[in-house]
Amino acid sequence: MSDALLPPHERLDQIGRDAVETDLRRAMTGGVLSHGWIIAAPKGAGKATLAYRIARGLLDPQALKDDHSFEIAAQSRAARLIAQQAHPDLFVAERQWNEKTSRYQTEITVETIRELTLFLSHTPAMGGFRIAIIDTADDLNRNAANALLKALEEPPARTLLLLLSQAPGRLLATIRSRCRRIDLRPVPEEDVLALVEREGGVSGKEAAAIAAAAGGRPGYALSLAAENGAEAIALAQAFLASTGKPAEIGRIAGAIAGKAGEGRWEIFRSVVAEKLSDAARCVARGLDAPAPLAGASAAALLTAWERISALAARGEALNLDRGQLVAAMAYDLRAALSDA
Repeated sequence: MSDALLPPHERLDQIGRDAVETDLRRAMTGGVLSHGWIIAAPKGAGKATLAYRIARGLLDPQALKDDHSFEIAAQSRAARLIAQQAHPDLFVAERQWNEKTSRYQTEITVETIRELTLFLSHTPAMGGFRIAIIDTADDLNRNAANALLKALEEPPARTLLLLLSQAPGRLLATIRSRCRRIDLRPVPEEDVLALVEREGGVSGKEAAAIAAAAGGRPGYALSLAAENGAEAIALAQAFLASTGKPAEIGRIAGAIAGKAGEGRWEIFRSVVAEKLSDAARCVARGLDAPAPLAGASAAALLTAWERISALAARGEALNLDRGQLVAAMAYDLRAALSDA
């Protein structure tokens, strides 16, 4: 596995989070580190990477390289054990693999949170902190969320719970009230570009396209690079510019359809949806939408986003032909922009 594809429990470095780590180290040094934190950001922004960096630093503080970050020596005890997913004082709550269906469960169940609660009740094996990472809190079902609330209400000493969330506003208000919140801001595009060129195996225009499409999310940028995302991004941009051009839609549909387009579809639909939602927010703030959506109203862009997102989700659930889906998405885009 290349560095670009390292999972968060193995990746030691991170970009764009210096200020967050400095604030947390101050709290840690001052003995005022809250027991519950919500790390909030979109997918691919680095929530899990930050959580594991915090965990390593708290579980092996002697290995920290400085007093303002969670940089830690690769050969440290915590780094090695966490990379092996074998640290006795770290518990990760996540959706479990279902052997019967050969799929991950759709939610984090109360049984998993009961295991977490039992873990927190034990004395730390290495005499320091006990840390739990909930990846992600958005996946908790109602019973699991209520069980987690009890752990947050009466946490044992030297306990830290890190809740990762893409939509923190949807978490139980009682959970939010018992946690401090860290919002991960977009990383500057030039920093994401440098990361893509350094680790993603692409450069030049391809790297620039990926960095721009990533929207300040380093992990997402690396996944785009690993999946040859530049081509899918170009198809998405061409799609948005192709209203009223049947031949161009046909070309794009052909590139997405069949086995050849399998790796492009998820990126294509994601980029199309994000471009529409970003443009709608832009217009709502009184700015013009970027090309090729310039001149469209916020209402039209929002309608297009809703229709296309729903259509893509239905098509994916029903395993419809992706070439036909692209044609139907183009029709909905044209209709939404024409209706406004």
